[in-house]
Amino acid sequence: MRSGFLVIDKAPGTRSTNCTNLVKRILGGKVRVGHAGTLDSTASGVLVLLVGKATRASRFVMMLPKTYLVTARLGSSTDTDDLSGQVITLGDADNVDEVCIDRALLSFSGLRDQVPPSFSAVKVKGRRAHSMARRGLDVQLEARPVLVTSIRRTGPLEGDLEVPMVIKCQQGTYVRSIVRDLGAALGCGATVSSLTRSSLGPFIMADAIPSDDLAAMNADSLEERILPLSAISTSFTNFIAHPPEEELILSGRPVPFERLERRGWGAYPAKDLVTITGSRVLSFARIEVEKGRSLARAVTNIPLEG
Repeated sequence: MRSGFLVIDKAPGTRSTNCTNLVKRILGGKVRVGHAGTLDSTASGVLVLLVGKATRASRFVMMLPKTYLVTARLGSSTDTDDLSGQVITLGDADNVDEVCIDRALLSFSGLRDQVPPSFSAVKVKGRRAHSMARRGLDVQLEARPVLVTSIRRTGPLEGDLEVPMVIKCQQGTYVRSIVRDLGAALGCGATVSSLTRSSLGPFIMADAIPSDDLAAMNADSLEERILPLSAISTSFTNFIAHPPEEELILSGRPVPFERLERRGWGAYPAKDLVTITGSRVLSFARIEVEKGRSLARAVTNIPLEG
C-alpha cells in the first residue's frame, strides 16, 4: 500500500471519524490512516485523510489555508452556532440589508481575536468544551488570534434571511464563530445554516471521493485515488537535496541553503518552514540562522517509496 493522501467529500450528517475508520477497515488494519483536521458532523466538503507514512505530515497539512462556502441565517442565535442547536435568542433583521452586511464583513478580514464555539473540540482544563456544553455546564473559552485572509458575500440576502459567503482562513479559525459574531455586529443574531469546506491547500473537491461511495470501494480502488506526497511538498517553498546534503539531513544535521537547489517558492510559502526532497526522504525543515548563515534543519522526515 503506497503512502499519500485521500481526499473525501464528506456528506453532512456523517462524522469525520467514521470516514477515517471506514477507510482504515477497507485498506486493512495494518495500514495507518489519520486525518488533517475534522469537519463538524453538520458540515460537508473536503476531508483530507493521510495514509501510511503520510500520517507524519498531518500537522503540516493542517497549516495550509482553507476555503469555506457558508450560508448564514440571520435573525436568531443557537447554542451550537448552527442549525443543529437550540435557539437561544431571536432578533429583528428587518432593517438589515446587503450594504449593512458588506460593511460588517470588512471587520472580519485579517488577524483578529476569536472566541471558539462552546460546542467545539477546544479543551478546558483537559476536558473537551463540547462534552461540557452537552452536560449543560457553563463553558468559558478565551479568545485566540485567528487569520481570515478573505471574506465576502457571494449572493443576495434572500427572503428567508439567508446570505451566502466564501471565507478563506488559516488554521484554528471557526466559521461558526465568524457567523455568530457577524450576527452580533448586525444586532440581529446569526447562525450557520450550511457549511462546506471547498479546499484545504492543494486538496480540492475535484479530487474528492464522495463519502457515501466509500462503502462500495475496495483496497485497490481506494489506492488508485491516493495522491502522492509531492502534493504537499510543493505547497511550501521546496528544495532538492543531492546525496551529500541528504546524508546531512538523515544524520540530523542542518544543511546550509546554498547547498540546496530551490525547486519552487510553493503555493503557500511559510515564513519558517520549507520542504526538501531527496532520493530517499521528504523532509519538513525549519529555517535557522547561525553565524549569519541560513540553515535548514529537518523536523520531520518521511521515507519515499520506490
